Amino acid sequence: MKTRVSVYAFAVHDDRVLLTQLAPYCYRAGHWALPGGGMDHGEQPLQTLMRETWEESGLRAEAPELLDVRSYSESSERGLYMAVQIIYRVRLQGEPRVIEEGGSTADVRWVPLEELAELPMVPFTKSFLEDQGLVPAGV
Repeated sequence: MKTRVSVYAFAVHDDRVLLTQLAPYCYRAGHWALPGGGMDHGEQPLQTLMRETWEESGLRAEAPELLDVRSYSESSERGLYMAVQIIYRVRLQGEPRVIEEGGSTADVRWVPLEELAELPMVPFTKSFLEDQGLVPAGV
């Protein structure tokens, strides 16, 4: 079984949520997710938050507030997988752009709330946004 601890930024600004699109080589390529990613060895969660937010959006996370900690498990042809996800509410402003070359992010953008239900999302992001009341459950 593989376990991964990841940290994510949740930012809403002007009725839009910042989301990233997974690169073509990623599992669930083309799906949308909160900006964030796996912790590096020896890194603290806030360090991961700042690094990943910058790499994936070119924006600096401000006023981080721990919002939620979740776990997600699945079994597939790739084996057993468990993810522990730490989510911080942050303030982000500006026009995003992907900084990290060759990383897991193909695109990043502010998505209007009314468009969220139409996007293919990774299960964790969809579930989280449903719990926040931003995506109707079961859509």
